[in-house]
Amino acid sequence: MTDAATAPVPRDDKLLTTIFTSAWMAIVLGLAVQLAVFAAKLGAGANVPGLQLVVDVASGIAWSVVVCGGVAIGTVAAKSVPQLMGVLGLICAPLAFAAAKGAQRAVAWMLGQPMEQITNITYQIGGAKALEYAALGFVLGTIIRTPRSTLSVHTVIGAGFGLVFAGVILWLNMAGLAPGAAMPPPRIAATTVNEFIFPVGCSLVIYWVAKLSDRTSAKERLVSGGG
Repeated sequence: MTDAATAPVPRDDKLLTTIFTSAWMAIVLGLAVQLAVFAAKLGAGANVPGLQLVVDVASGIAWSVVVCGGVAIGTVAAKSVPQLMGVLGLICAPLAFAAAKGAQRAVAWMLGQPMEQITNITYQIGGAKALEYAALGFVLGTIIRTPRSTLSVHTVIGAGFGLVFAGVILWLNMAGLAPGAAMPPPRIAATTVNEFIFPVGCSLVIYWVAKLSDRTSAKERLVSGGG
């Protein structure tokens, strides 16, 4: 008779555990990135009202949970099929961008803060992010359950994507300015920090979620008498 304490974890429970872990890691990541962005704005000389920080945190957490949590869950559901992880990134990024903008505008409205305008540049940035996280999901999907999947490799991959797409998104923001206008230093600092740090953090979340899933699978095999 199998002891209840050593019984295999049902697959549904395993998936729920993965979803829960991905969600709380994504929430922590979104909060950490927004605090880093807040520090960057202050360092660049901006005066950031406390209510605006609340708006930014709501937006950052919504973005993080949908895009990073979605791709992280895909590392288990997709069984490391690179194409599927890329598709998840392609799907989750626009959804996350819409969720972040929706959360930002809803919280701003509730707090009586100015709402960010939706322009053509907004959609262009959303498209760039879709491309970024589709590619990031595909790249991580090719290594996630191989010996190359290490903490340092995930950090380097995330940093590489962060450097490239921080430059792309800064360029898109600058291209959307009126002729002769300059991008304020606090906005440059905030955009750079946000777009660089988040892919690194997301790569690490995916790493830890995959490792947790693998440890759970190994325990199930041992308990069931498998290798």
